[in-house]
Amino acid sequence: MTLNNIADRILETDVLVVGGGISGCPVAIKARENGLDVILVEKAKTDRSGSAAAGIDHLGAAVTPDFSELDSKFGTTVFRGEGFWEPVQGSGRFADPNIMEVILKNGAWAMQELERIGVPMKWDNGQYYLIPSLRYRGEIKSMLRVHWKNVKPIMAQVVRERGVQVLERTMIVDLLTNGRTVVGATAINTRTGEFLVIKARIVVMATGLFARCYDPETPLIYKYKYRYHWCPATVSGDGWAASYRAGAEIANMDLPLWRFRERDDLTISHGNFPHGDGITARQLTWDGHEIMVDDGGKYGELERQGKTPLYYSHEDLLDDFHKRMEVAYVDERMISFKIAQDRGFDPRTHRFEQMSNKPHNFPAAGINSGDDFQTTLKGLYAVGDCVNGMHGCSGATTSAFLVGNSLPKSVSEAKEPVINGSQVENQKRIAMAPTKVTDGTEPTELESAVRYICDRYVGMFRSEGKLREGLRRLGSLKREFEPKLMAKNPHYLMRCLEVRNIMDLAELHIKATLSRKETRVGFIRVDYPDLDHFWDNKITYQRVENDKQILETREVPELRGNTH
Repeated sequence: MTLNNIADRILETDVLVVGGGISGCPVAIKARENGLDVILVEKAKTDRSGSAAAGIDHLGAAVTPDFSELDSKFGTTVFRGEGFWEPVQGSGRFADPNIMEVILKNGAWAMQELERIGVPMKWDNGQYYLIPSLRYRGEIKSMLRVHWKNVKPIMAQVVRERGVQVLERTMIVDLLTNGRTVVGATAINTRTGEFLVIKARIVVMATGLFARCYDPETPLIYKYKYRYHWCPATVSGDGWAASYRAGAEIANMDLPLWRFRERDDLTISHGNFPHGDGITARQLTWDGHEIMVDDGGKYGELERQGKTPLYYSHEDLLDDFHKRMEVAYVDERMISFKIAQDRGFDPRTHRFEQMSNKPHNFPAAGINSGDDFQTTLKGLYAVGDCVNGMHGCSGATTSAFLVGNSLPKSVSEAKEPVINGSQVENQKRIAMAPTKVTDGTEPTELESAVRYICDRYVGMFRSEGKLREGLRRLGSLKREFEPKLMAKNPHYLMRCLEVRNIMDLAELHIKATLSRKETRVGFIRVDYPDLDHFWDNKITYQRVENDKQILETREVPELRGNTH
């Protein structure tokens, strides 16, 4: 059967960018400015897509205009992954320090690129508004306060002005490969059901974090099932799962981030507590004693002492600070401020309960790449939160501009994409199967079951028995209910494809967690309570090879110190 008989539409391009957030848009802009044909695929609307959809009030580390102090005082420590970058602490690193060095050393350049395309970087007084960052223990002003409530509409407009072909309400199904080379992707229009084949010399994954194998922060009731701190469309792991199924390596799936969150995240944005315009909120026990808790073991001890719940508090800070914070609410997520007012929550006087009973995302994990952001598959790049060990908006934009700059050479060296019709036909069969089920499983209900398994059997306090039972239950769900997924319309078909991705990544998560038999800050195995130095400077890598799942543990690369 020919491609024309399988696909509803066939598109060709030099570069296919998957995801239209604050990493996808800069890649597309830069590649187009370099004279390449670019298609950007976004399953939402590019004007308000990605984890920055509602706005951002600060950029994380590595955006200071002058890096002299950063390099001399903190550069070596951070490049080697010995500071805040670690979601688990102990001896060693969890990510390639060369990637971190590239991001840090190019942060100022990326900031200039953002300004060049019209993204506002300066404060109301025309100066850069720098505040201390916890990434450097608050000892250096490396975090930039920004008015970014409209960063996505600005970027989306530039994408259109540059002539990028934007396919909105379109979700990638799987990557197309020719041997170990990526040659494009298949996709579904989630409004019309149209099945697309996109041939590309280079594919760039920019789909963000993964979080949806766990329940959202709160409230945990039916209508808020998708109430995540990040955009829920972004955190279903679409790019990670598609890359994994194509043969790329996924790293660190045993290391989700455990951090205190707010029990009612709707009423105030989380970032305003740990960052707080340069001032960290106080952390209090229920009876008002100030305490600093940053690991599960200490939290467990407080539970036994009857000192929980814990609270965040800004109530002792000056009026001027609160006024600056209110600006931050508006810049990052204006609706939170409105909801807080409607509910009678006042950050000036109220304490906000913290929840700490489970992981909530995978910032250490992602698609394995080198410091050029090329993955283990030829022709496939990863940027932003898709990259193993990289998390945050400053890294997202920096990696995106760097890759966009390098693509002309990559495109010129790539061969003409050769598409395997049988591969396309198989991907279409898998993608469209839920449309043929008339009395089956609702995708949201199956996703909820997966989240329950991860919350209950993986969660914070793990053990061999719980993990194996969770893996057994997940396998049962996949065998019995994945074939029964039902799509009433193309939007539901998108949800079915998301569940497929979530289940695949949840399986990787549990298997990787089973392999790490130790405890260190942020990773707790109650049946292996001691730190095992075997895991110092080690990463777990998972991939598919000849239809077989492979899990390997390898050394983290050494810092070369000669990155651009």
